[in-house]
Amino acid sequence: MQPRSEGIYVYALAEPGLPRHFTVLGRRLHALLIDDVAAVIERRQPPEFTTDAVRQQHAIITRLSSRLPVVLPARFGSFTDERSLRTLVSHHRRETLAAFEQARGCAQMTVRIFGPSVESADQARASVRTGTEFLERARARMKHARREAGIVRAAMSECVKAERVATGERNGLLTVFHLVPLEWLEAYRQRASGLQSLLPGHVVSVTGPWPVFAFAPELF
Repeated sequence: MQPRSEGIYVYALAEPGLPRHFTVLGRRLHALLIDDVAAVIERRQPPEFTTDAVRQQHAIITRLSSRLPVVLPARFGSFTDERSLRTLVSHHRRETLAAFEQARGCAQMTVRIFGPSVESADQARASVRTGTEFLERARARMKHARREAGIVRAAMSECVKAERVATGERNGLLTVFHLVPLEWLEAYRQRASGLQSLLPGHVVSVTGPWPVFAFAPELF
């Protein structure tokens, strides 16, 4: 078996000002300047998709985020070559700069809601007899999720700069990602402690602060 070729592994996008070469948690990283965006990269072979590799990347992104005003994490497995990376970043320059502006000085908080109405897609397919019935159940789950999202939004909006909502993630009913300015984190936590009482019959999990994974452009 031939070894896989070396290329560029992208960890994140950041604003200019990073050293050209630096080390984070034992990994020798580089800042590749593309116009007014710095791509945090490592020249290497693509990583194996393992739990340890994912955890290491998360730790690297977390460390970067603690040192810099704004870091937009790349998805795990963002492997490319320099020419393609330059083209991609240049093409999405406006989107990236807007994301920098939005996320600067913020962290991500994540609210996950689990409840008795939770049903995975595989479970739904197994328990319905027609495609129409499956779609009707999907619409019902979405309607229910929108109601729960509205409850979370009403409770947390004063502490939140931006919001993204996903359904069915990790077999949960609803996941709400919040972009929270660092100076509002304590107020956010205090408000979040009351979410469980607003959603009886459900289990509410609030985690963070995290790097702004849900608010980074999906370029790769």
